[in-house]
Amino acid sequence: MKFLKFEFTDQAEWLTVKDSLYEDEALIPEVTAIHEIGNICLATNEEGDCIDLSTKYAVDMLCEEIEWLAPFVVYPKPSGVHIFAGWEAAYTAEYCKIYPDSPYCVIPE
Repeated sequence: MKFLKFEFTDQAEWLTVKDSLYEDEALIPEVTAIHEIGNICLATNEEGDCIDLSTKYAVDMLCEEIEWLAPFVVYPKPSGVHIFAGWEAAYTAEYCKIYPDSPYCVIPE
């Protein structure tokens, strides 16, 4: 089981994918949990209002790796992102496999 983050072109694309993750109104066995985040705020002004809203649709899942979903997997920095409780280290480990030289992954000597 992994904690993976996904990004879809828009909510419509996500809804098409989402339908494939259910059988008889239950999640397929490869998926344990889904959290729909939606459009992420990329920048705020001094008052904290969003001034740059992503057109992409973000979704987090606890799931096995599903080959046909691989093109949608993204790895945002592990700071300030949605985390399933207790899965912080698992996400950081996945992130560090992709970005081993990131400051989040390098242990000071």
